[in-house]
Amino acid sequence: MSMTTIRTEREAKFEGSGVFDPEALRGLPGVARIREEVAEELDALYYDTADLRLLTHGITLRRRRGGHDAGWHVKMPKPQAHRGNREIHAPLKAGKAGAVPPELARRLAAFARGGPLTPVAHVRTHRRRHVLLDKKGRPLAEVAQDRVAAQVLGTERLGAAAKKDSADTSTRLTHWFEIEVELEDGGPRLLDAAARRLADAGWYPSPSAHKLDHTLAEELPAARERAGGSRRKVRPGSAGEAIMRRLDQQVSALLDLDPGVRADEADALHGMRTASRRIRNLLRSHRRLLDRDRTEPVIRELAWLTSLLAPARDHEVLADRLPAHMLRLGPEHRAAARRIGKQERERHDTAWRTAVLALDEPRYFALLDALDALRADPPLRRRARKPALAQLSKAAARDHRRLARRIAAAQAAPAGEERDLALHAARKAARRVRHTAETALPYAGKRARRLRKRAKAVQQVLGEHQDAVVARAALPTLAVDAHRAGANTFAYGLLRARQDDLAERAGRALPHVWHKARKRRLTRLT
Repeated sequence: MSMTTIRTEREAKFEGSGVFDPEALRGLPGVARIREEVAEELDALYYDTADLRLLTHGITLRRRRGGHDAGWHVKMPKPQAHRGNREIHAPLKAGKAGAVPPELARRLAAFARGGPLTPVAHVRTHRRRHVLLDKKGRPLAEVAQDRVAAQVLGTERLGAAAKKDSADTSTRLTHWFEIEVELEDGGPRLLDAAARRLADAGWYPSPSAHKLDHTLAEELPAARERAGGSRRKVRPGSAGEAIMRRLDQQVSALLDLDPGVRADEADALHGMRTASRRIRNLLRSHRRLLDRDRTEPVIRELAWLTSLLAPARDHEVLADRLPAHMLRLGPEHRAAARRIGKQERERHDTAWRTAVLALDEPRYFALLDALDALRADPPLRRRARKPALAQLSKAAARDHRRLARRIAAAQAAPAGEERDLALHAARKAARRVRHTAETALPYAGKRARRLRKRAKAVQQVLGEHQDAVVARAALPTLAVDAHRAGANTFAYGLLRARQDDLAERAGRALPHVWHKARKRRLTRLT
């Protein structure tokens, strides 16, 4: 059972000098009175890899004693453009000092890239807390005034310091004052008004997202340089900008889904496969604009990742699909539905464990490093400086022609395995058209949405066909295993016939959806 809790922080941080009178915040939107809380003495040991991989991704891990929320804390930026951070909390008992709780280590594995997590800084804070209340006494926000003293642990001390919850030796001492305003029931207007009031009192927004950023301000630039350096700029409105925007989004999504895959959370496997496919299709559809010497190896490794996750995902789908279809055959098949669901869940668990083991291997971490390198140093050729719309339209047209060829080949193929394989290849091509349309959305708007909609309809019909084909192929083995266990397998034969029927229906539906998607003008995004 998980010991962690996850919440979203909405806060702003400020630096200044001296003491700020919280009464100066009276009169802010909704604030009726201010309540002082008991002062706190906080003692935090921060963990990271020796090369600060977590911090370079905007993540902090600490074990903090003292205060109302003592325990282990992980702070991670929220995905995409959401305001605030995610904070993951585990109690102190989840892990002794120097022994990061396994669940937290698992959530951070994609960022630590196999490096051991050891103490890098020791931060002591004297905190004065005030709560801003509305007329009904509800807490709108908490204002924390911190007097901070921080020690940087010497690299030669990292191994030894991990064994105790203190840091007696340091390479540097720093001191500063900061104020954190964290929203509870209040809204963004309150946070903005508090920022203006603090600015009037001489407090400025902190340049450091975390106390650890401030503590390691001298070490952080070198760590960021090792992690890929500063991003080489791309021309606004260019095809290169469109490609890099999409790459950033999908690599962030992949990293964000990694902990869920390791914890076997619902839809995490599907999400990670989808993100890796989107990156792969992005690099393939825009090959003419990219340095292939850098992107082709990444494309191959992304193919490996999607194939690694495929068995677990297939069994995840079958564990839902087959029992549901079995029950539609009649209530007398409830026992068979439960049995087949159990069979597929067991197969999923085996495949999932295999995949997770591979996610801890150097090959996976090397792929993540390569993706980070592409983001830091965009692999763009000179032609990527051209306007985005024209290049995206060309890519969409090429992908659409490819889809047309594959559908024609599938329709000409003889019934049976050859047609099934041809339809599966057409499904992949439809997905690629859809992904190219998604890349174009910020630039082509309505035209890109229309292309995405048509390609998605084709992909869904072909997806239903493929799901039926996969289910049909799995049923004989499931039936044999059930028969060996002494179960009646008559319903398995009925279910096989049901999958045949569904595959045939999907094949009959394809001409209709393709008729709507085949028009070449759909790819004219300009």
